[in-house]
Amino acid sequence: MPRFILMTVSFIVSLILTFSSFFMKINGQSSLEISNRFPVIFAPFNVSYVIWIGVYMLLGYWLVMNIKKTSIKQTVLFSSICIMQALTIVVWHHELFIVSIGSTFILVVYIFLLYNTYPLSDNSPSGRLPFSIYFAWVTFILMTNVSFTLTSFEWNGFGLSNPLWAVILLTIGVAIALHIRFHHFDIMYPSVFIWSYIGVALHNGFDELLVTTAALFLCGVLLVGILFIKKNPAYQK
Repeated sequence: MPRFILMTVSFIVSLILTFSSFFMKINGQSSLEISNRFPVIFAPFNVSYVIWIGVYMLLGYWLVMNIKKTSIKQTVLFSSICIMQALTIVVWHHELFIVSIGSTFILVVYIFLLYNTYPLSDNSPSGRLPFSIYFAWVTFILMTNVSFTLTSFEWNGFGLSNPLWAVILLTIGVAIALHIRFHHFDIMYPSVFIWSYIGVALHNGFDELLVTTAALFLCGVLLVGILFIKKNPAYQK
């Protein structure tokens, strides 16, 4: 019963704060109003954020199916994830952007730790799948937060243009996604990055043709990785 209460309450708080941040003004502004304040190139189209609906539906399903089966480690990690998710929203709305990067990074670490409690073969909705999607999306959000923060501080980019830095970030994201695809035999993780990169392409359109072209090309690279990268025999167990 204590596990049920802890996980359920933390989940509900996280869910309410996440969705209310898009439709209600917290600290006088919505999440997207903050995101759209600066001309950030490495950012998704606003509609891309509907993925949160799928994330929370899967997390809710996982919670219902596992409420009596989670280990103490999984219980603590899941509750910590929900609390950290809520915290990242609060600090973002108070424009503590550097703190937001730190809290989002911790959130990524917590999700990865819970993600790793499942075997490679368990890609079911009651197993690793919800955290695979959540892990990928929050990793992408961390990258966008870094880009947003640097833009807000008018970082000069060491002399490199903003579009070039966006392409570098896109490439780093692909490297991470393909690493997870190969070492964790995970199809959904790079699939979320494809969704995110399509959002980046739609966000920039013809205004930043280099970034749009790179994002779409890298979507193709990720698709090839999903279809043709095979699991390393060393990770078959």
